[in-house]
Amino acid sequence: MVFASLSFLIVFLPVLAIVYFAMPAKLKNARQYVLLIFSLIFYGAGEPLYIFLIIACIAVTWALSACVGERKRWALVAAILVNLLPLLVTKYAGFFADNVNAVFGAEKLLIPRIVMPIGISFYTFQVITYIVDLYRGKIERQKNPLLFGLYVMFFPQLIAGPIVKYSEVAEQLEKPDVSWDNIRFGAGRFILGLGKKVLIANQAGYIADAICASTIRSLSPGMAWLCVAAYTVQILFDFAGYSEMAIGLGAIFGFHYPDNFDDPYTSVSVSEFWRRWHITLGRFFREYVYIPLGGNRVSKVRWVLNIMIVWSLTGLWHGASWNFVLWGFYYGILIIIERITGASKWMPKVPGWILTMLFVMVGWGIFLCDGFAFGEMFAFLGRLFFLGGETVNPVTIGSLRLAGYLPFLALGLLLSTPCGVVLRRKITAWKGRDNAVVAALSDIVLIGILVASLIFLLGGTYNPFIYFRF
Repeated sequence: MVFASLSFLIVFLPVLAIVYFAMPAKLKNARQYVLLIFSLIFYGAGEPLYIFLIIACIAVTWALSACVGERKRWALVAAILVNLLPLLVTKYAGFFADNVNAVFGAEKLLIPRIVMPIGISFYTFQVITYIVDLYRGKIERQKNPLLFGLYVMFFPQLIAGPIVKYSEVAEQLEKPDVSWDNIRFGAGRFILGLGKKVLIANQAGYIADAICASTIRSLSPGMAWLCVAAYTVQILFDFAGYSEMAIGLGAIFGFHYPDNFDDPYTSVSVSEFWRRWHITLGRFFREYVYIPLGGNRVSKVRWVLNIMIVWSLTGLWHGASWNFVLWGFYYGILIIIERITGASKWMPKVPGWILTMLFVMVGWGIFLCDGFAFGEMFAFLGRLFFLGGETVNPVTIGSLRLAGYLPFLALGLLLSTPCGVVLRRKITAWKGRDNAVVAALSDIVLIGILVASLIFLLGGTYNPFIYFRF
């Protein structure tokens, strides 16, 4: 089940809200148990078999957490392995076997293809943050196994994050912060996220998919750049929109989740981009991989190695494919060069922004080639820089019937770049006025976005979600 679906919007969410708010707040943990039950239903609707896997991981982790809290290293290692093994087997075993077989030229390893559980990369990392923080003495153990299960399985962040640390929601697990202000705030964030996903990401994604479906020999440099531009808009509004819906849903039910995006396409350096993009994933790798490796308080050679380890893992986290590994190397090298040269300090903002966005868009060019052979990927990237010879039977905007989607792409580009930030700041300042007319107009705009999103969902079948496969 996904947030941007009629079954969720018209059935699941209204029924949950009625049951949740009808439950007496004085009845201890009753509302939390309602959320847990509905989270099981939410996940089971899409993963009826793997729901037993996540329940088993939760149960074993909670049982081991008593020893982890006593700083027993064997329990820490065991708890991490219990959660990592399903991820390694379902996501990476096939990739490993394919590469071994390719090296030896025969099928030495025969591993059955296993469908990867939805959201496993996200909830696995979330559980690891709990285990490690508990071992470090930063948090206290959650003694109620059902509340621990809710921390892991609460449906807003279960499928695609944000990756929430236990310390951020510990108080709300015991007593959700339910108030009219939080409900109003959450509903607004959810609708804005829904609009980003349905009205912008889906439309831009249709452009990117239509062009990618064409043969590389038929792509002109202009069409290749249009594909990358569309994907650049799609992946931001798709993932940021989903994160915003998750934050909004959490607020409605009394949980405060951290922001996951902070206008990343306004960055003037690659390092800044990664401080603003998928913030909770970057935080995970920084606190649980990079710093334990020594961070930047080591020799320069070791620091370079630490950076490349982190970015190799970041690439592999996104997918078991060599294009993701290359994508991780690409960013690791860019960040190393940027820090060694100090470019982010001396480069003017406008050229820095232009160069950063060029690097980011080329990076998304590597990213979207998941499923391409290496030769095809480099041929596609070559088209961006006028390499690869003459175009054969070129595809055009007209031949792919993309003209109707271009206004949504333009809107996405406007809203995600510095111009859009300035516009949103003015709107935010305007909304901040203590004025009944302003409040009413804001509500009307939100209702309009909600209605438009529902109309688009009713009228279309193209509704992918990129980060589900990660």
